[in-house]
Amino acid sequence: MKISRCSVLLAGLVAFPFSADAQVRASEVATISQTVDGTVITVDYSRPRARGRTPIYGKVVTWGEVWTPGANWATTLDLSKDVTIDGHAIPKGKYSVWMEVQPEEWTVILDPKFKQFHIPHPKPDSSQIRFTVTPDSVVGPDVLTWSFPKIGATGATMQMAWAGRSVSLDVVVSPSNPITLAASLAPRYVGTYEFQWAPRPAPPAADSAAPPPEAEDDGPPGPKFSRWTVAYTKGMLLVDWDPPPFDEWSHLVLIKIGDDWFSPGAMVDGELFDVASDLVIEFSLKDGKATGFEIRGEDDQVIGTGVRTK
Repeated sequence: MKISRCSVLLAGLVAFPFSADAQVRASEVATISQTVDGTVITVDYSRPRARGRTPIYGKVVTWGEVWTPGANWATTLDLSKDVTIDGHAIPKGKYSVWMEVQPEEWTVILDPKFKQFHIPHPKPDSSQIRFTVTPDSVVGPDVLTWSFPKIGATGATMQMAWAGRSVSLDVVVSPSNPITLAASLAPRYVGTYEFQWAPRPAPPAADSAAPPPEAEDDGPPGPKFSRWTVAYTKGMLLVDWDPPPFDEWSHLVLIKIGDDWFSPGAMVDGELFDVASDLVIEFSLKDGKATGFEIRGEDDQVIGTGVRTK
């Protein structure tokens, strides 16, 4: 029996298969995750390449097609807590992600049946969450990419981009501590305070026989004395710090974490920018009104004090 050269080569391939690790997949698997105020947001997807195919939308992904923004197994979104996405309430859990692609508006579909292959496409179901978005025109990318281009203290922007189009989704998390304060509590804190930094503690003496060194009085950046003006605006207890130690701290919101205890949050352009959760502001009250406050660090050391002047 004559054995062809092709048969020999084929037999060799069967006898010595390629290692799965050595193969380059057409659409590699990727994961991206961010944590915002304790809420973990995770996207798992495969990354198809455009590979010169144009146009992708309207041809490769046809108009009206319900498409998973990825490849192979459907892209999934996993939320550790309840969030809102573009204003729509999304309960915590894991979802497969789909998009119905049209020339103008697209429909985002979150399906609680998350373990699905990219075909056949899911049919409309009452358990799905659906809302419309308007894609943006972008340059590239050749590889489909999910990212978080903007992350803040209360949420993030989650974005899918591929082949000249991108979809940005605004995710807002449930805050660990609301930044609003009951109107009935605000009057006790509202007013003007003179603030000063506490001296830094003296380092331990190298020689016990030597006199202890004096405490350093060069506190954080900025003047030793400054003014806090505390006001109640739009349901929030806001502080105007003049002059501030840092530009980002010129406007603060006091976030209630206990009775007369607050964490400071930096407000930039009217939005919560960052929360200094390692600091505690503790107010002292007399006859139901704050007379002053202390700022304490993680080790409970007083780093600054304020005294009411008005």
